[in-house]
Amino acid sequence: MRFALFTALLLLSLEQPAAGQGKTRAEKLLFKANACKAKKDSACAYRFAEKAIREDPSFEQAYSTYGLWLFDSRRFLRCARVFAAAATKCPNGKARFALPAARAYVKAQRPDSALYWLSQTNTRNEETQKIAAMAMRTKDLYVARDTNQVYKLDERINTRFPEFFPSLSADGQTLYLTRRINGVNEDFFMAHPDSCGGWLTARNMGYPPNTAFQESAHTVSADDHYLFFMRSDNRSENGWGRGGCDLYLAYRVAADSAWSVPESFGATINTPAFEGMPSLSPDISDLYFVSDRPGGYGGMDIWVSHFSFGLWQLPVNLGPQINTPGNETAPFICSDNRTLYFSSDGHPGIGGSDLYWSSKITDSVWETPVNLGIPINSGADENSIFVCPDGHRAFFASDRGNADGNLDIYETTLPQKLAPQSTVFAMCSIYDSLTHEPALLGNITLYDTLGNELAQYHANKGDGSLLMSLPAGQTFFYEVKGFNYTKSEGTIHFPGPCEKWCDVRFPLLPRNYVKPTQDSLLLTVFFAKNVVALQDSQLVLLQTALHDWIGQKEVTLFVNGYTDNTGTPLINTEKSTIRANAIAAYLTGLGFDPATILATGFGDSNPLAPNDSPENQDRNRRVELVIRW
Repeated sequence: MRFALFTALLLLSLEQPAAGQGKTRAEKLLFKANACKAKKDSACAYRFAEKAIREDPSFEQAYSTYGLWLFDSRRFLRCARVFAAAATKCPNGKARFALPAARAYVKAQRPDSALYWLSQTNTRNEETQKIAAMAMRTKDLYVARDTNQVYKLDERINTRFPEFFPSLSADGQTLYLTRRINGVNEDFFMAHPDSCGGWLTARNMGYPPNTAFQESAHTVSADDHYLFFMRSDNRSENGWGRGGCDLYLAYRVAADSAWSVPESFGATINTPAFEGMPSLSPDISDLYFVSDRPGGYGGMDIWVSHFSFGLWQLPVNLGPQINTPGNETAPFICSDNRTLYFSSDGHPGIGGSDLYWSSKITDSVWETPVNLGIPINSGADENSIFVCPDGHRAFFASDRGNADGNLDIYETTLPQKLAPQSTVFAMCSIYDSLTHEPALLGNITLYDTLGNELAQYHANKGDGSLLMSLPAGQTFFYEVKGFNYTKSEGTIHFPGPCEKWCDVRFPLLPRNYVKPTQDSLLLTVFFAKNVVALQDSQLVLLQTALHDWIGQKEVTLFVNGYTDNTGTPLINTEKSTIRANAIAAYLTGLGFDPATILATGFGDSNPLAPNDSPENQDRNRRVELVIRW
């Protein structure tokens, strides 16, 4: 952004004698510089402008022309030095060039130099106050900055065209971006990692989702099944159903399948106003986006729509903590589902538009936004950011150092104080435990240790999978449900990230499921006539037979006592009951729950053999131990 003073300097630079009217050598060199600039040969123009200044160190027009060219091409430090030299060497130079030097120095993030040259001018107005405020903020952000570094991605990602709105798939294997080709058409591109830690050449994603219209500013769900994006130049005939820029949605059943033909969200979210730059929460329940619809705070505002009861609800403005009379754009909600990054020219900054972050306190209350500082922000424009789940790495777009004003994609590390909480992705599958088919309409609800609901994830209908985002090192309660299935509950905990993502399986039983039972005769204990006490040898047999079942939960033990037919039926029932109870008591001592043991004396019923000989009578005096599972 330039001030009125730069316009005045530009007019000054044009007040040169026409060719052939007694021009000095310096004027001739500047004339050649302007000729080169008219041919869009900046290198040639700069070369002749510098020669003109060397020829005549007090030549104001050369300084003003050359300085403006450098300012427009975002070479702020070089521009500042040109204006500083002019202020020193030209007659009355401070009056003409001190303020432009201050403005260029503050854009170059040299706050002390900016304040010095500001002190050399007698002008005191809104412009000088703004420069002073920007310089002081820059000093503060320099002091507060961490050791993070910024790297520009190479030419396989950044081209002569603008690239912006970067994002990374949850597995880190796909880098998505928007590219504006020939200054007109915007399409989605994607790149995969190479074997050296870089990226292969970004390729057009093709149709769908790309079309002859402009597709831009996308967000891909963590599970790679949903694509939300902005499409422009698509006004509807009635002027109401769609606007110049609207939100669209595409879907695919698997991460390696084709995208569906995108569909508009319709009038619940889209209006005749601008709607774009979506960001989807990790549980696919909140859609943040930008709009200038009525009801905001001025310019572009950030809004959110919640998905509940199977529908996207009417959007809600994020409020004055986030939105200003300026423009708030490019929201990005992190995988912790509470940290929001965005771009703004309305909050106090150090350049055109800067990147900020805020943390959600409640659904409608946010912390005061914090400028990401230097070197992430610069004197140029930063317009979009994506923060990786680990909270340490980020990709963002900036037009710093680009003579054409084109945006490029940069990578950076985030200082700990500006980073979200590190999260772990868990690839979950909800399935029928009998058929192993995906459970219909499966979903997982997470709760904190106090029972407060934190998030709800819905399984992909294609393969029953879903991708959860969990803070590392914390324990959560979960509840898993499926249509016509019995719900499952438990706790889930991940101490740290897995190699790609953690795999978790949730089997569910059909609601009408009746567990089949199986009875097995585990052991038969025989007793001598009139003996009811257990012998040591019998105790050893019982312990050996039951060893593998000790500690098993869902088992029932039937201890059935029988006698021969000698004696009276009442006495026989009593003896069989005493023998069965003795064995039941021993089982309890081994560790079986008494509630799972059913001891019964049946007397002389159910003989194994006819009671016609002493041998057969010995066979009938017994206790049968039957186990059911």
